[in-house]
This record gives sequence, C-alpha cells and structure tokens, in this order.
Amino acid sequence: MSFRSRTVVLCVGAAAVVAALSASVPAAFGTTASAPKNAVTFKTEHVAGAKDQVLVEGRGLVVYTFTGDKRGKAGTCAGQCAVIWPPLHGIPVLAHGVKVPGKFGRINGQVTYNGWPLYLFIGEKPAKNHADSGFKVVSIQSSHSTAKPAPAPTSTGSW
Repeated sequence: MSFRSRTVVLCVGAAAVVAALSASVPAAFGTTASAPKNAVTFKTEHVAGAKDQVLVEGRGLVVYTFTGDKRGKAGTCAGQCAVIWPPLHGIPVLAHGVKVPGKFGRINGQVTYNGWPLYLFIGEKPAKNHADSGFKVVSIQSSHSTAKPAPAPTSTGSW
C-alpha cells in the first residue's frame, strides 16, 4: 500500500470516527453543551425583592409571567405591553449543572415554563425583582418543597 493510499484510508477512518462520536451526542437540547444558536439559557438565583430562588436567563435577567395569560395558550402581552415586557423567544436550555423542576416549552416561538409564556422587563437590572401587579417572577421551589413549581398568576393584568 502506497503512502498516498494509507493517507486516504486514515482520513476516511478518522472521518468515520468523528461521525460516530457526533451521532452519540444527544439530539435533544437541554444543556448548554449542545445549545443551538438561538438558545436562551436558564438558571436560578436569589434576587433582591424575591423570597425564593427565581428563574433568570443567561444575562442574569429575571424572567416573568403575565397575569393576563392562560397556561398552555399564546402570550397576550402585545403592543405597548410588549414594548415594556418583551416576550422571551428562543429555544430554552439549562445552564450546565442546573436542575429546575418543571418543564420548558414554546408557543409560537415564545418560551414557556410549565405552560406559562415568559417575559423580560426592558428596565431590568440584573438580580432584581421588577414585578408589578400584572407581572410575577417565576419562583422556583427548592427540591425539598412540596409546593408545585408552576408559576400561577393571581390577579388580572392591567394591559
């Protein structure tokens, strides 16, 4: 076998190994290790003005639900409301090593947590609760708590 033939065989073999390793990586997104380009990375933090740990996105901004929304339905904060409280769009993933009870999803591209559409606040400063009567932080119960992790808006929004 000539030097050139051996080189071709080695390159083809290396490509096969790389392809096999790539195929073994999980296709489902769920951690930042396999995050897509438009990923929104989540973690939990204690923030000023919130009793429990709350859900925050990658830049450390607190995540909110809108009391005018219904679980499992598209977000209803639109127009002027969405200018101040923009819907959170992207593919949800958890930061490496983070465990959050509950389930992320998407409705019309808007990220949801336990079926509730999620929002940010444009005046946000990292690690601070900016909730008002129409928007609530997404509190994350500790794993030893018996409370359900779903955020449950309780009042009617003013938007």
